Formats: sequence, structure tokens, C-alpha cells
Amino acid sequence: MEYRSVSTKLPANELTLFKSYCERKGVTPASLIRHLILNELNFRVPHTIAGRNIIKYKKEEDSFSWGIKLDTEDDLDILRNISPSYLENLNNTISQKLEERNVFVNKKKRDSIPVPSGIFRRGKNEYSK
Repeated sequence: MEYRSVSTKLPANELTLFKSYCERKGVTPASLIRHLILNELNFRVPHTIAGRNIIKYKKEEDSFSWGIKLDTEDDLDILRNISPSYLENLNNTISQKLEERNVFVNKKKRDSIPVPSGIFRRGKNEYSK
């Protein structure tokens, strides 16, 4: 097997942080970079999966679990033993960010959905007929 090098330029402060991180982890910069690259290359995001979020409340533990029920009928666990306060905070954060997005996309009505910007590039006469 023939090996080749890859490199990148970093500002001095980021290089110092990176070297310090490697020292704390007990790895060489080269091995960490190789590991990170291989993780990215091996990570495959399937684009043909659909499903629904499922949140269950466990009364005996006063906690929640979050999973996804895939359309293939498979179940995928995301998180278990979620505290009520964590879920409340997550809910508030999501609501705030969705509202921020609604303002950004100029959404005024509750049942409106974002319209792909490509539609507007065709010209007003084509989509207003």
C-alpha cells in the first residue's frame, strides 16, 4: 500500500489548541487526523429512510425516552432516561428556534410552509397562472 500525506493550514492559536488536545488524548496529530478522516469517509447517511419521532413517558421512573419508528417498522432508540426538565428545556429551545426560522422565511400564517426559492427564479408569470 502506498501512503500519501494530506495537510491543512491553521492559524497559530488553533494549531496550539489542536496539539494540546492531542497531548491530553495521548495521540499524535497524524493519528488523530487519520482517525477523523476515516470516520467521515465511513459515515454513510441513508437518504431513503423515513419515520416518526416517538417520545414515551415512563411513570415509574418519571423520565422519558425518545426513539424513531421507521416506516420499515424498525425502532431506533435515540435517548433514554431523559429528565422532564431536560425535555422542557429542549422543547422551549426548539420552539424558539422554529419561531426564529419563521421570521427569517417571512412566515405569517400558521399553516404556511416554506416555498422552494427555485420557483421564484423562473419568473412570476410562470407560477402565478
